[in-house]
Amino acid sequence: MTLLRRVLYLEALLWSAKGTVLALTPRYLLINIVGLQPYPEYAWVRVAGVMAFSLALLMVLVAQNAEQTWFWTWAFIIAQGSMTALFLLKAGLTSPTSPAFWWVCGAFSTAMTALLLWGIARAYGESSSEV
Repeated sequence: MTLLRRVLYLEALLWSAKGTVLALTPRYLLINIVGLQPYPEYAWVRVAGVMAFSLALLMVLVAQNAEQTWFWTWAFIIAQGSMTALFLLKAGLTSPTSPAFWWVCGAFSTAMTALLLWGIARAYGESSSEV
């Protein structure tokens, strides 16, 4: 459970940082970092930031009670894995926006998904050996 707990805390830290940046500086992030065209409204990006921060809080809750709730990590694996697929699809499609940004996001997200899978596999092994 120690590995899973550490991975969940790391993921929570990263998700909360991403959520804070999305919620507070969506225009700067999307235009200057990602290279997208300006939008008339950035409320949807701020909502995504708030949701990312909320997901981080849920990760902390699961990590604090990992012995009883380790299987809830599948929800985070689905979220992270889906984002990985979207990042890699976006990177592979021809687009005027910076493909390098999407490849980096995809690679990082792949690593985080793998860490979650490794953590839950270890947690499953520990929980099944106790029975």
